[in-house]
Amino acid sequence: MFAGAATSAGAHGWMGGYYYGGHSGGWHRGWAPFAVGAVVGVAIANAYYRPAPLYYGTQYVYLPPTQTAAYCPENGLYYPQTQACPSGWQRVNY
Repeated sequence: MFAGAATSAGAHGWMGGYYYGGHSGGWHRGWAPFAVGAVVGVAIANAYYRPAPLYYGTQYVYLPPTQTAAYCPENGLYYPQTQACPSGWQRVNY
């Protein structure tokens, strides 16, 4: 952007607010070279010195398998020993 502005200003004889032939200052000796250098420097430094992105992987937690059984409190038996439980089954970990 700055390079395009400097090129078009030089082509028309207009330099930093002053006519090229009327004043010996303006665009080339003012703040513009510093500004262009600063913008380019920041862009280059940001491209080369940016820290690497951090990637967090999925963490897996091992849970041992739990074994459960169906217990019928009414008759005091577990599922394969009795097929029906009128009061409802209770799940028991063992």
